[in-house]
Amino acid sequence: MRRNTTIIVILSLLFSAIIGCTSVYEEPVDSYKSSSVHDDFPIPNSATLLQTITETGNPNIDNGAKYEVKGIGGEQGLSLPTRYFEEIQASGWDELEDKRAGHFHYFEKDAKVIALEIRENSIGVYEMVENAKF
Repeated sequence: MRRNTTIIVILSLLFSAIIGCTSVYEEPVDSYKSSSVHDDFPIPNSATLLQTITETGNPNIDNGAKYEVKGIGGEQGLSLPTRYFEEIQASGWDELEDKRAGHFHYFEKDAKVIALEIRENSIGVYEMVENAKF
């Protein structure tokens, strides 16, 4: 009986240590500005333009931009920035959830489609061509 209690206590401590050491993702975004890709598509105010993309080699993308956003995306870009997505939707963009693919999320407004790529500490914003296949 004493041995079982000891094992339970040790396992509880190990479990608590593992949970306590897991990093907590806090979304760094509080305010927004217009992206350089589409005036009506918001990006975090803290976003710093890394690259303007005019030629992608992808026939479905018209143009795009990559931005550095410290803390966004979490480890390996796997955490969804919930408040940011809420801001995008509040700006009138509807997420095409059935089109999600890995790090890419697609939003549509007034027959325009924007692909948003969420990575660790960066985002990519791409304007899709009309009738793009994705």
